Amino acid sequence: MDISQFKDEAEYVAQMDKGELLNPRIDSTFKALFSQQTEESKEALRSFLEAATERKIASFRLTASDAPAGFRGQRSVSYDIICEFNDGLSADIEMQAFNQKYDYGKRAEYQVARLETTYLEKGDDWEDAPQVYQITVLDFTYAAKGGGKDTPAAEKAPVSRYAMRTADGRELSSTLNIIFIELPKAVALEESVETNTPLENWAVFLKNADNPKKQGIIQKLTEKEAGLMQARKSLSSISANKELWIAQYRQELFDRDQRSSMSAAKREGRMEGARDTALILKQSGVDYAIISKSTGLSAEEISSL
Repeated sequence: MDISQFKDEAEYVAQMDKGELLNPRIDSTFKALFSQQTEESKEALRSFLEAATERKIASFRLTASDAPAGFRGQRSVSYDIICEFNDGLSADIEMQAFNQKYDYGKRAEYQVARLETTYLEKGDDWEDAPQVYQITVLDFTYAAKGGGKDTPAAEKAPVSRYAMRTADGRELSSTLNIIFIELPKAVALEESVETNTPLENWAVFLKNADNPKKQGIIQKLTEKEAGLMQARKSLSSISANKELWIAQYRQELFDRDQRSSMSAAKREGRMEGARDTALILKQSGVDYAIISKSTGLSAEEISSL
């Protein structure tokens, strides 16, 4: 639901009293969904991690998630979920609610490398390097770089898995692993929950869990997968917490302000380019009507240059 529909924080938080659910695509809510000290929250996280890593997990524990210092533009609060597993695997999970125009590929490489060095002690043998996963859920479409070798099906898939390999596909090591889950692409999978992979169904769930019009799909998902049933219970439970509604409201305000600033900067950049072009044309003696048609500037704006 668009935050602009609400006059203030109190009106936004009042959704709680109407039985509405928090939005799991807002990173503060996403972390709350998986980090509660409840059985449903723990089992939901286990299910998500098993779907992402494609392996059974006997036990795990959450660890501290400090934000890396010096990353320009990153918020001071970290909403990452960092886990250690009984078999040595480690994972960092994060939600990206909107595209802040980072290079998300490089960002993920940095995050997974940082996670690796966290658990590799000085003097350890290379064989001791734990297998680590950077799992990023994106509520926007990621424009991946590459040689254009992806099939149309791969381009539409919500789940992308990256590892260090040669150009012909030979694996260098299975140590560093990056997974991107693009929620907008999950729309195409809403009618195939019976045949989707577990992680694809997680994408469908996260995309639709708070949407009253999509509860039929959510019901199918939760009937099929026990982990998604636990996630639905966890989301319902945390949606009765006023503090989490307040946190989500403030997070949405922050994100909206960020988007507005980026849009304003983009518009100003286009205007600056139009003014530069208009000035060149004006100095070349081009008729104002032609300049106006070419740049979108008015005759008054052109005259003032």
